[in-house]
Amino acid sequence: MQPGTGGFAEVYAEHVTPVWRYVRLRVPADADAEDVTSQVFERAIRSWSGYDGTRGSVGGWLMGIARHTVADWWRRHGRELPTDLAASGLGEGVADDDPEGEALRRLGADEVRRRLGHLTAREREALALRFGSELTSPQIAELLGITPSAARMLVHRAVGRLREVMGDE
Repeated sequence: MQPGTGGFAEVYAEHVTPVWRYVRLRVPADADAEDVTSQVFERAIRSWSGYDGTRGSVGGWLMGIARHTVADWWRRHGRELPTDLAASGLGEGVADDDPEGEALRRLGADEVRRRLGHLTAREREALALRFGSELTSPQIAELLGITPSAARMLVHRAVGRLREVMGDE
């Protein structure tokens, strides 16, 4: 959707849930996620007239804003903490034929939440983009500045590391 071809309300309605889920995986509490998500859409509506659909999708553009807004939130609130996956619904709504999503569902959200801190910040980011926002590998690649195959590998490695730390009881 291009600016001027429809209301921003449609963009909001279509993208608020994936943006919130991504943000919720990156900040420690629901209230924080609600605040950050509001800030994402405030920034987006202010810059809507400058959105260029030839440079990427609206969803990718919004996720870029979300990533910057989350980073700003952490600069104001201190160092990154493990995220609360159970409240975010990580792994829910992922296709049944998605092996990474299935692995996360089998591991159990409470255990995953406790062990997520063992991953690097980049691995947590990739998981949040894949399972929180349900982005594809090419979309993740665009946001992280890597190739789609590197994005797939990053998500795969992150899930594998979660499996490993889950076995280190």
